[in-house]
Amino acid sequence: MQRILSQWLAAAAVVALTVPAFAADHLDAPGLTSPGGDTRLDINDVFVFQSPADGSRVVFVVTVSPAAGVIGETTFHPDATYALRIDENGDGKEDEVFRVTFSAPDELGSQLLRVRPMKADRDARGATGEDVALPGGGLFRAGLFDDPFFFDLHAFLGTGGRSFCDGAQQNFFLGLNTLAMVLELPRAGFPSNQLGVWSTTELDGDQIDRMGRPAINTVFIPNNPFEPAGSEASLKAFFNAGKPKHDPRDFRPEVVDTLEIFYGAGHPTAQALADVLLPDILTVDTSSAAGFLNGRRLADDVIDAELALVTNGLVTSDCAATDSAFLSVFPYLAPAN
Repeated sequence: MQRILSQWLAAAAVVALTVPAFAADHLDAPGLTSPGGDTRLDINDVFVFQSPADGSRVVFVVTVSPAAGVIGETTFHPDATYALRIDENGDGKEDEVFRVTFSAPDELGSQLLRVRPMKADRDARGATGEDVALPGGGLFRAGLFDDPFFFDLHAFLGTGGRSFCDGAQQNFFLGLNTLAMVLELPRAGFPSNQLGVWSTTELDGDQIDRMGRPAINTVFIPNNPFEPAGSEASLKAFFNAGKPKHDPRDFRPEVVDTLEIFYGAGHPTAQALADVLLPDILTVDTSSAAGFLNGRRLADDVIDAELALVTNGLVTSDCAATDSAFLSVFPYLAPAN
């Protein structure tokens, strides 16, 4: 009986862990909806990596609006603020912030934009779809791109008898687009190679969404079988409105609960992983070209890495590969489909 119960819990936990993870952070409000009910404010993914074109530069990418043009909008919210927040000393607080705002779109969908670095004396202005020079040698572009995320969702759901790694694996996100903001900066502009990165969206003074590492909200908050009914909505909204520096205090029990389904109550690995996953800040050593968990490159298979990690090896891969034709130069993302 104990063996059967353990197997059932493992199966239930995989469902609990993975069904909400439509993507790394796409549709992370309850019921697979966008935070605030607006796809333009829904952060999909955050990436940070050493530029493959120039090792002296670091690249930050934030995507919003899942399945843009299908269920998501194809232009940025004209009343919102999109922010990239950078911790330069490991204390969980932002030391630099790049705030981006957009005008209402014109008849062709183009938008004027403004980038406001917290530390710079002047802003940068331009338009979507074009390169914008920033003070200090930075470069910025925003617009519609191919969604870089990849995952075999149909195999997970068992559509048509499918299963992971069955020889018919395919990226569910093939052909889907996303809105993206790409920022490239000289590494020398930071006091250290060790950075922590997260992004937020804000509207009318309220923080609507935030993201650092992939799948923290979608998988862990709360998304395990032992939570009381009705707790998911309030916890996810609380998480999205929160600050990373408070994550260990506010959400560590949720992360541990989910991990202990696989590792066992009080297991040291579950406890240690919770300390790695929180706070929800994507950490990177910009002197290294390595990828996830060192930052996150566009082609990094974060689903495989995280499935193996959080399920204690029960699920190791979805066998789906990226289909995106990433560029080796700025803006690195593949063009929109």
